[in-house]
Amino acid sequence: MRYDDDPYMKDRPGDGSSGNQSDRLRRPQPRGIYTSTRTSPGDRPASEPSSHTRSRYTDDSNRRPTSTGRPPTYRQYASQGHSAAPSHRAAVQKKNAPIWQLVVMDISLICVGLLVFAYFHHVRPVKGMQSGTVLPTPPSTVTTTAAPSAEESLNPQASLDPTATLSPDGTPAPEETPAPQIDTSGMWGAKFADKFTTGDVIKTENSYQSTNVNIQIDQVQRDGITYYVADIYLRDIQYFKTAFAEDTFGRNRDETVNIANNHNAILAISGDYCGMRNEGIVIRNGELFRESQDSMDVLVMYHDGTMQTYSPGQLDMDTIKSTGAYQAWDFGPMLLNNGQVMTEFNSNLNPKNPRSAIGYYEPGHYCLVVVDGRQEGYSVGMTLQEMSQMFYDLGCTVAYNLDGGQSAVMAYDGQVHSQPYGGGRSISDIIYIAE
Repeated sequence: MRYDDDPYMKDRPGDGSSGNQSDRLRRPQPRGIYTSTRTSPGDRPASEPSSHTRSRYTDDSNRRPTSTGRPPTYRQYASQGHSAAPSHRAAVQKKNAPIWQLVVMDISLICVGLLVFAYFHHVRPVKGMQSGTVLPTPPSTVTTTAAPSAEESLNPQASLDPTATLSPDGTPAPEETPAPQIDTSGMWGAKFADKFTTGDVIKTENSYQSTNVNIQIDQVQRDGITYYVADIYLRDIQYFKTAFAEDTFGRNRDETVNIANNHNAILAISGDYCGMRNEGIVIRNGELFRESQDSMDVLVMYHDGTMQTYSPGQLDMDTIKSTGAYQAWDFGPMLLNNGQVMTEFNSNLNPKNPRSAIGYYEPGHYCLVVVDGRQEGYSVGMTLQEMSQMFYDLGCTVAYNLDGGQSAVMAYDGQVHSQPYGGGRSISDIIYIAE
């Protein structure tokens, strides 16, 4: 529409032109400016409202005023023959977009958000800690073998029984060669003396026996499930250890077997994936790395070799920091309650899955268990209730679930011993046995 066709643009003085020259256009006012023009009745077209003062909205898009003096709405503007403004066209196009396009857009945005989250939460490395706060260690209860005195070393006969039978020449009669003396050193050396060797290392494809460690790994197959139970006896608690990927607490990750080999581990399984979370107590080898608690069950291993599980809110961190603890894991759930089978758990992940778990019999006697799963025709995995029943049947008094799924891996003698789902994955920490 031309300006000279608009009755409001014609015959209007004020721009230096003649009021009767219709071929001269009045210069438009700047966009978005309200103006007020006083007219006389003679200058006002017949169709214009009889008002001494009217408001007019002038801009480059040549919108006509409304009877109320306000800027015209989109419908009024379109009814005058103008095309839709760009912003309105975009709104109409979005409103009229097919549903499938909206669904695709929403899914794409969700995927982008998940990728960003995964990058910062699982991939992007963060500064970790190589050492934590060293917790108190209670007095040692280690039993050692008594060494011979200096007099006995210089005069072997000084230690002989004075009532021993003497030969005719006055010398003691020869006695039978005594059996090798049993090494009872270490916290549990005397208790499990028959489990260790006197110096040799006896190793097979599924067992290891030395002066300090005894490991027997059994593969069990039943009801479409395959799992591995590593029965462990230790002379001392120092042979039960944990490790972080790259020896740093944080979001570093590596495969179970690689972390195990870096620490000369005899046996190892996946831990509680502590580096991938921002909460949950973390105590490793007597050092406290994180003390915040969450809604998970907690397993604590004390310096005397005992283990105890705690429901959320039960663990007193002030006591832990004053008396000490050797290890603590925050994943769960607990699988035995006072040594009895459980049917309800502090977890929603109860379907059959690959599993990693730890069991406790008594100080110095433990077991590590890995269940293969998600592999039809080989092993489907276990539910939490099946895990609870298994540990009860093994005779454990405490049992605790660790990070499972694709993380569930057992490594022995430098190799992956189980058959993990998808070949396993990189994790943040392990539990291992080493000398």
